[in-house]
Amino acid sequence: MKICPNCGFVEMAYWRQNRWRTNVEFTRIEEFQFNQPEQFECLMKSKVIVDKFYAYRVSGKHRHIVERVLKTEFDAFGMTAFHQPMEHKNH
Repeated sequence: MKICPNCGFVEMAYWRQNRWRTNVEFTRIEEFQFNQPEQFECLMKSKVIVDKFYAYRVSGKHRHIVERVLKTEFDAFGMTAFHQPMEHKNH
């Protein structure tokens, strides 16, 4: 669970961190549809949507995962923000 220290907003715990791409969080599309129905409708009509804080896209082999990255990263890197891998420890 994430809590904003400034305003006290509590974010639901249905977002999980991607193991291999640490800047990406993901959730099942059913959870996203239930918790964010307005954004779900917009996401089904376009490839990527951007709100005040995050950029979202549908992903996965069968398109059943929603991924998100910070808006600042998406503004800087575009679609490649969803593909920033962790560096190997001996890199």
